[in-house]
Amino acid sequence: PRRRWGLSLYDRALSALRLDGKMAMGGQEHLLWLRLLFSIALSIGIAYHGYYSRSLTRSGAALGGVVGVVIFFCGTAFGTILIAFFLSSSRITKYKYKSKVKRLHQTNIRGGSRNWSHVLASSVTAVLVVLFYHSTYGIHTKFFMGKAQRYRTSLMSAYIGHFACCTGDTWASELGVLEQAMPVLITKCRRVPQGTNGAMSMTGTAASILGGAFIGAVYYFMSAQDAGKESGPSDAEMPPQWPIILLGACAGFMGSLIDSVLGSLFQYSGWVASRQVIVQRPEKGAKHISGMDILTNNQVNFLSAFVTSVACGWIAPAFFEYFDEAGVTSSAV
Repeated sequence: PRRRWGLSLYDRALSALRLDGKMAMGGQEHLLWLRLLFSIALSIGIAYHGYYSRSLTRSGAALGGVVGVVIFFCGTAFGTILIAFFLSSSRITKYKYKSKVKRLHQTNIRGGSRNWSHVLASSVTAVLVVLFYHSTYGIHTKFFMGKAQRYRTSLMSAYIGHFACCTGDTWASELGVLEQAMPVLITKCRRVPQGTNGAMSMTGTAASILGGAFIGAVYYFMSAQDAGKESGPSDAEMPPQWPIILLGACAGFMGSLIDSVLGSLFQYSGWVASRQVIVQRPEKGAKHISGMDILTNNQVNFLSAFVTSVACGWIAPAFFEYFDEAGVTSSAV
């Protein structure tokens, strides 16, 4: 009873802010303006927090604010996932920051602040997905993923997969560097120094899976609020929603794997013995470790998130249908 009361209170507070149900039924113009103002105010607040906490540079905060307005306006579920990614990644980046600086000899550390190019790489695919979703379905309202909503399930899963990838990659990069053992270069299966592009560690791999599962769990918790509502399907009819957590975990791992493969092949990594550091561009005195100097870190992040997003959207309907046909009902959710 206490849990159901807590979920009900949360659901009412969220509904009061998001106005999704009202606009789905009425679509009054003044509610759209109210939603737009709310999206702008919330995005400015988050961008200011990011800049004030030094998680974002000025350019990163400016672009992040624009991205936030678009995403929040298209649906609170989209916005909540964006917040979960941003806040968790910012916290992980700051975690044991001095130890990371010491281990990487201050070469691969950028003060923990993301500029506009980092924001663009980690949001452009998500923005395109929500705009396409909005042009097809309007402002996002709660629905149950499954074969009855195949196309909608694909779009929502593509969005979740994108941020599961970005979150998993960030968690892996920021926590993997703290592991004492040297990471393994994925394309050559040999130990390389910390900070080498394309290197993976046990800690980083586990963090990527947990980061992706975290994003899936955020959406699952929101969708679970509809359980037991008269307007929703019965427990016998409602497809299981927990597989989105598993899909998020897979997306986190897949994104980190793709990122590592691309990084090891198309990002330059060199070792400068005189300074005991890894460098990302060829320079005098640098011994080549791996990768061609073709892609930047932001380009690799964009490509890995894009491929993961497309893959999640592609397999999601069959993924949910499998668990639905397996007889795992929503009562087990």
